[in-house]
Amino acid sequence: MGSLILSAALAASSLAAAPTIVGREAPDFVLRGLDGRNLRLSEFRGQVVLVNFWSRSDGDSRQQMPALDRINITYQRAGLVVLGVSVDDDLRRSKEFAAAMGVSYPILFDTGTKIGQDYLLQKMPMTILVDRSGIVRYSAVGFKRGGERVYLDQIRELLRE
Repeated sequence: MGSLILSAALAASSLAAAPTIVGREAPDFVLRGLDGRNLRLSEFRGQVVLVNFWSRSDGDSRQQMPALDRINITYQRAGLVVLGVSVDDDLRRSKEFAAAMGVSYPILFDTGTKIGQDYLLQKMPMTILVDRSGIVRYSAVGFKRGGERVYLDQIRELLRE
């Protein structure tokens, strides 16, 4: 657990002086999914949750989604839930993009700004990891090919707790 906290602290400090929600309870939200159902973050208490905020116009988001899909397929049986949250203004185009990506995890749509404010979103994509008790344990902004290895280390540690 100590290395996870240290990793989270290092990740937070690497964002310069960017505000972070690491160490705080994850703000709850209810969002409509691509399948038309509403999902509430707090419904997944007791599981490790990876929330990925993305935008269809962001190239890093386009690269990251397939990597997150592989993580979801590999670790969902172990207790991981992956949620993708679109923060695009154009709901129709965002839904088309999400459907075309064909990922196996739920895609949700944030059509307002409240959730972005609650999560201190500044740049896309942004990925957070929430532990089984609902505390944000890791936060990362941006994505580089191969960057999912950092998430995997964090996910494995959280799943072992």
